Amino acid sequence: MKIFLANGTSCSLNYQRKALYQNLYQKHELVDQVEQADVIIISETCCSTEYHLKHTVNSIINILEHKKDNAKVYITGCITREFYTIKNLRDIQECLKKISDEFIPQNQALTIVDLLNTDNLKIENTFGYAEMIKNKGSADIYISNGCLNHCTFCKTSYQKYPLTSMSLSQLKDIINILNQNNIKDICLYGTNISQYGFDLYHEYKLPEIIKYIEEMENIKRLSLVGFSFSDAIRENFQDCLMNSSKLTYINGSLESGSNSILSLINKGFRSEEFVEFIRVIQSKYPKELSLSIISGFPTETMNDVKKTLEVLKEVSPTDVQICRYINSSFVKSNKYSQLSPDQIQEHTRIYQKTLKRRNVHHSIYGNGYIYNNYHK
Repeated sequence: MKIFLANGTSCSLNYQRKALYQNLYQKHELVDQVEQADVIIISETCCSTEYHLKHTVNSIINILEHKKDNAKVYITGCITREFYTIKNLRDIQECLKKISDEFIPQNQALTIVDLLNTDNLKIENTFGYAEMIKNKGSADIYISNGCLNHCTFCKTSYQKYPLTSMSLSQLKDIINILNQNNIKDICLYGTNISQYGFDLYHEYKLPEIIKYIEEMENIKRLSLVGFSFSDAIRENFQDCLMNSSKLTYINGSLESGSNSILSLINKGFRSEEFVEFIRVIQSKYPKELSLSIISGFPTETMNDVKKTLEVLKEVSPTDVQICRYINSSFVKSNKYSQLSPDQIQEHTRIYQKTLKRRNVHHSIYGNGYIYNNYHK
């Protein structure tokens, strides 16, 4: 069976294509040309703004224009989520369902493997994903998808985007296998890994997993990507993080050092709480800290920029991602007073200039000024 696994434009938390690839490449022939394919799988489907939605739909239409008449089409990824109230998005979903053989929720993407499995062997898990790279001694494990928080800028706020976690037993089995294979570096990642397990056990299970990894003989280093400080502060993760000698890297979102902006975002913590949390978890073993901030969030002033830079100076991150604010009519922050594209650019320039002067590694994400001009 020849399978075309489409590329797309999606965020770094889209695990579906990698997971599908890992489960398909050994039993099926993956082809580069859609015209050759018996099966077409489209999994990287972003719909976070009107711009991204239009791009996703155009990409799907372009792919399907070149398919064989009898080729089967499977669509999954973000565009398959259930939408609350946006009628045009629901209409688009109905159209996509008509042109696909299967329209599969993103948290069940791996059921496609079952559907294509000619020997009727069912894969155990329809969500979790782990990738082991033996020659580098590292492994990535996608442990949870979705988030229960309601940040006002978040593009998932308008969607029914349930938290979905890998089971504790499955995750521990994977960790055991990695330890037996002498894997030294493990990265746990997801949309919000701090909430890992809450959907299954009504408890936050990340501390239990960190302690479990601490007992592994061969695993030496642990990284956390997609970490929510608000949940960690509220649920008192600090002792667990402080006492972990293997936890060496945390990637999470600060967004702003200004309490007024944090309140508008509905972030769930104040800057003083964040600084104290970082002080505690760094007090015993050193940890690299990678933080993202939003440049040009609605109402952000130069004083807010100054406060954010002050917080960054206090916590000394090794890396900062400067994310230009991208507006969308889908989100609550659309109702706030918007900054002009020029203001977003100026705030970004100040963040960049200051971090460069401090020798802090940084990068800029999101062409917010383009999208915001596009929707003027």
